[in-house]
Amino acid sequence: MKKIRWGRIACLAIFTIFLVYFAVNFTGAWIFVEALIDPGCGAFIPLRQDIPAPEGLQLETGDGISIPAWYYPSQNGAAVIMLGGLHGAGGTSLPPARPLVESGFGVLQIGARACATPIRLVTLGANEIYDAAAGLEFLLSRPEVDSDRIGIFGFSMGGVGAIRTAARHPEISAVLAEGGYYNLGDDFVEPGSDESFTRKIFLYTIAGVFWLRTGVNPWQVSPVDEIGLISPRPVFLIYGEHEAASGRAQLQFDAARKPKELWIVPGGDHGKNFQVAPDEYTNRVRSFFEEVLEK
Repeated sequence: MKKIRWGRIACLAIFTIFLVYFAVNFTGAWIFVEALIDPGCGAFIPLRQDIPAPEGLQLETGDGISIPAWYYPSQNGAAVIMLGGLHGAGGTSLPPARPLVESGFGVLQIGARACATPIRLVTLGANEIYDAAAGLEFLLSRPEVDSDRIGIFGFSMGGVGAIRTAARHPEISAVLAEGGYYNLGDDFVEPGSDESFTRKIFLYTIAGVFWLRTGVNPWQVSPVDEIGLISPRPVFLIYGEHEAASGRAQLQFDAARKPKELWIVPGGDHGKNFQVAPDEYTNRVRSFFEEVLEK
């Protein structure tokens, strides 16, 4: 009888430990994912005072929301859609708008879904393609913008959105994507890494919670599988030296078709490339869009 009792106690203890581990693991993953998909609505910080304030807009997206955007009218007939990270593009947020605005390009900065009406979860480049499509529709309606001279520029998840949007909309003539992941599911779980078993469980839980909260299968958000559809329109990829491996920069560059360009910024990292090499960064970005959009 004592053996049976101690056996039951042992089984109960193991079960309890498992439940506690599961609860802690799930809670940690939930907190991590919530910080990504519900980052709050960031403040708009204007560009320098010598640059006129942009026109504030509300873009109606294909999935039924109204998202904020800011438009600097084109002075040269060309325009660029800008997509940012978790807090969207706007004002001084990345990607940097000032160099293109100063060069006469129209610039449309699109805000975050966390600032939309009604508020929506940020989906890390999945549903944000609806926002970019709404931006494209707006630019196509502007009389000062040549419909054959529209580009797109995205940073981080905005880089993913830029690739995925251009793959669906041939009206976009040039794509510049900086610091984006190659596949969202794999970016979460880090396949092939030497992480411990418990760490891998946590990473897969993160992917599962993201899927549960957003309804988006993260493995289906895969710019590396879509980037080849952009050709013959040019693609320019930018990665910092310290983010290129995790972002699979070379893998994405290999998947793209010509014309294409990859710049690995020496000493650069996620969100730091413009700071590390401001002059070269500005010249490369400006030259890319001038070569393609000012023809």
